[in-house]
Amino acid sequence: MADYIGASGEQAGTDRLAQAFANLAPENDPGCPEARALVEKWQAHMAAYHGGCDREKLRNMGQLYGADDRFAETLDSYGTGTAHYMGEAIMKYLGE
Repeated sequence: MADYIGASGEQAGTDRLAQAFANLAPENDPGCPEARALVEKWQAHMAAYHGGCDREKLRNMGQLYGADDRFAETLDSYGTGTAHYMGEAIMKYLGE
């Protein structure tokens, strides 16, 4: 999505990570090692661009991704089910 001239580093990183989640979503357990690694990268990305991302903030994002249609609409543009998968991956990463 951000493969255009002038895309911000934040948007390019968001696109890259969301697409990676979308690629995993159809066939992989959200607790798989690849998903866990992506959650760590997502947390670091959010921390870099949004004033930190502790466990509570990450948990809140995970809950929103699966429950809020506004997030689902955006994240599912990378692939159907991406928002739900990201939410599940975050919760498994946190042990919840």
